[in-house]
Amino acid sequence: MADEGQVIRGIDWRETFPFTHIFRSFRIAVHLSKLALGLALLLSVYFGGRVLDWGWPTRARAVVGEVAEYQRIADGDDQTSLSVWREQTQKAIDQDYAAKLTSYGILSKDSSESVDAFNARVMDQAHAAHYLGDVKDKIIGNRDSAVASARKQYEDSLRNAKTDEERARMLHDRNDAIVAAYTDAEAQWTQVKTIKGIGLFGSFFEYEIGQITGVVDGVLRNNWVGTAGVKEHIYNFFAVGPVWLIWNHTVFFIVFGILFLLCWALFGGAISRIAAVHIARDEKISVRQAMNFAVGKVLSFASAPVIPLVIVIVIGLFVSLVALIGNIPFLGPITIGAMFILALLAGFVMTLVLLGTAGGFNLMYPTIAVEGSDSFDAISRSFSYIYARPWRMFFYTAIAVAYGAATYLFIHMFIWLTLVLTHRFVGMGILTPADNTQDLLSTMWTNPMTTGRLSFFSDYLALTVGQKIGAFFMNCWVMLLVSFLGAYTISLYFSANTIIYYLMRSEVDSTEMDDVYLEQSEEELEPVLSAPATSVAVTTETTTVSVTPPDSNAPPPAPSPG
Repeated sequence: MADEGQVIRGIDWRETFPFTHIFRSFRIAVHLSKLALGLALLLSVYFGGRVLDWGWPTRARAVVGEVAEYQRIADGDDQTSLSVWREQTQKAIDQDYAAKLTSYGILSKDSSESVDAFNARVMDQAHAAHYLGDVKDKIIGNRDSAVASARKQYEDSLRNAKTDEERARMLHDRNDAIVAAYTDAEAQWTQVKTIKGIGLFGSFFEYEIGQITGVVDGVLRNNWVGTAGVKEHIYNFFAVGPVWLIWNHTVFFIVFGILFLLCWALFGGAISRIAAVHIARDEKISVRQAMNFAVGKVLSFASAPVIPLVIVIVIGLFVSLVALIGNIPFLGPITIGAMFILALLAGFVMTLVLLGTAGGFNLMYPTIAVEGSDSFDAISRSFSYIYARPWRMFFYTAIAVAYGAATYLFIHMFIWLTLVLTHRFVGMGILTPADNTQDLLSTMWTNPMTTGRLSFFSDYLALTVGQKIGAFFMNCWVMLLVSFLGAYTISLYFSANTIIYYLMRSEVDSTEMDDVYLEQSEEELEPVLSAPATSVAVTTETTTVSVTPPDSNAPPPAPSPG
C-alpha cells in the first residue's frame, strides 16, 4: 500500500559518500609488502646521499649551520650574503683548527722558518684537514688527565672528611668534574670535525627532519601559526631546504635529484601498483610482481613529473631567444612590443603547465599503476582531472592530509612509547656506569624520555671499544625501527593518492572503482598451461555419464534432427 512505511536495512556509506574510501588508506598502507618497499626507498635514498657526501670534495661541502643561516637570510634577519658568510665562517674554523695544531704541539716552528712562513704552513695543513687524528688524541689525552686529576683530588680530600655529608658532597663534586671533562672533550671534538665540512645531504636531511619534528611538536602543543608553529615549519620544509640546495649547490642537487627520482620511480611505482590492485580487486600481488611492473615502467614513472618541467623550460628559453630581437636599435623594441601578445600567450601556457603539474603530480604514478599506461597518459589524465574537478581534487587531498596526519601522529607516538619502554627496562638491568660516571645505557643511546623525540645521540668518546661496538649495533636497530615511520609515510602517500585517482576517475570518466589493468605473468600462466587433461565421471543408479575435455581434432557432432 502507498501508506506503508519503508525500512532502511543498511546504508552503503562508500557509495553514498565516496570520500570515505580514503579512510581505507591506513589499512592498505600498513601492509607488509608496501612497508618493505617504502623502507627500501628510504634506505636507498639515505645511503645513496651518504655515499655522495663521502665522495664530495671537502671544500664544496656545507659549513656547519649553513642551512639555518640561509633561512635567516631568506627571512631578512641577516643582510650578509650566504657566500660571504660561508667564507667568514670557514676562515674562523680554519684559524681555530690551526690554533689547536700549534697549542697541542703537533706543528712547531723551525729555527730557520719565518713567522709568516710558519703561519702559512699551519693554515695549509688546516685547510687540508691534516693531523685530525692527532688532534683527537690530544683532546682525549687532556680529558683523561682532567678525569685523573678529579679522581686524585677526591681521594686526597676524602682522607680529611669527617662526616657522611662531606663525603657525599666530595663525591658529587668529583662526578661533576668528570662529567664536565667529558662534555668539554665532546664539544671540542665536534668543533674540530667541522674542518672537514658537513655533507650536503647530511645538512639537508637533518634540516628537513628538524622541520618534520617541529610540525609534530606544533600539533601536539596546538601551535599552528605562531613562531616555530606548524605553518612556519611546513613552509621551511618546502621553501628553504630544497631552495638552499638548488641555488647554492646546484651540481649536487642535480646528481642527488637523479638518484632520488630513480629510487622514487622504482619503489614508489611498485607501491602504487600493489595499492592499485589492492584497492580495485581487494587482492594483494607479490613484491616481485610489483617490482617487475615498476622496472618495466621505470622510464614512464621517472619521466612523468619531469616532462612538464622540460616543456616550461623549453618554452621559456624560446621566448628568451626571440627577445634578443629587442637589442636591435630602433626596430627591436617596436618588434618586441608588437609581438608581446605572443610572449603573454607563452607565459599563459607555462602557467597552465606548472599549475597542472603542481595539482596533478600526485595522480601521475597512480595513473600508470592503474591503467598500465605511459608518462604521456599520466600527464594527460592528471591535467584533465585537476582542471575538470579542481575543488573535488582539493577536497579529497585535504581529507587525505588530515587523515594521514592523524595516523602519522599515532605511529609516531607508538614508536616513541616502544623506545621509552625498551630504554626503561633495559636500563634497569645495566648497573655498570659509563666512564663519565653517567648511566651507561643513556651514554650509548640517549633516553627518548629525556629528548621527547625519536632522534638519539651516542657519546662515543665516553665509551670503551666494546661499548662503542655495542652502541653501533644498538643504534642500527633503533634507526631501523624509527625508519618504519618514514616507510609508513611513503606507503600512505602512494596508497592515499591511488584512492584519490580512482575517485577522480570515477567522477570525471564515470569508470568503476574495480576497473584496473591486470597483466598475466608467465608464473601465473604456467600452472594453467601445464595442467594435465582430466575427466569427470558422474554416476547414478542407472546411468554413468563420462565427461572428457573436447578433442580439437575430432569432427564436430552432427546436428540433432528437428
